[in-house]
Amino acid sequence: MNPQELLYEAAKIIDQRGQGYGGIENNFQLAADLATLRLGREFHPYEIAIMLACVKNARAFASPTHMDSHVDAVNYELFAATFAEDYAAVRGYQDVAYKAKKDLKAARAAKLAVVDDKSSNSAVLGESA
Repeated sequence: MNPQELLYEAAKIIDQRGQGYGGIENNFQLAADLATLRLGREFHPYEIAIMLACVKNARAFASPTHMDSHVDAVNYELFAATFAEDYAAVRGYQDVAYKAKKDLKAARAAKLAVVDDKSSNSAVLGESA
């Protein structure tokens, strides 16, 4: 396929998914809200689109001739571009400098409260007893 054909396929997929899943803005906001709940920090739809593009890029590395991964990555990049202005306004633009892996801080383990419905006992995952 040439680039124009791939872009046509990408547009068709957006139309098809829009019919099945609703609007892009609502869908990505819901994904951001769910990520916020699960991961313990606020996420923006822009960040979700970038992460999903990374997933598609990883799949493209694993299977370079599987065009679906490339086409979906294009769409996720376009969704990110759609959300970029709001993201910059909400988060404020900061120039992000590259840091080598050895210079990064280790991530903190998430702590999740869990309640046993039967006994009403609760525990915090990520902490030792």
